[in-house]
Amino acid sequence: MPFAENIRVRNWEYQHDNAPIHTSNATKNYLNLKNVTVLEWPPMNPVLNPIENVWGFVSRKVYENGGQFYSVNALKTAIESAWYNLEPEILQTLIISMEKRVYDVILKSGKTLNY
Repeated sequence: MPFAENIRVRNWEYQHDNAPIHTSNATKNYLNLKNVTVLEWPPMNPVLNPIENVWGFVSRKVYENGGQFYSVNALKTAIESAWYNLEPEILQTLIISMEKRVYDVILKSGKTLNY
């Protein structure tokens, strides 16, 4: 929500993967309270959710060289650093790949693909 509020875009939709935590009553109530429109999306299809790839990049960066964390604060700092230092080319590649991902999912009748 802070990101959405900071970019000041009025007509946006929230997209999630329909995982149970995202569809809980508490989450639905929160999004409703904030007047957030949720984009209908097929459940459990990471191919159509490039953020899953982003989390993979972030995770590899956080734990590279056998990274270990002994406090929540240290882990949070490492995650934030990895997030804010993502290379724009990585994100651009994921954006460009969406057309092919959607096409491949359609060809497979919505079944999960290996990306």
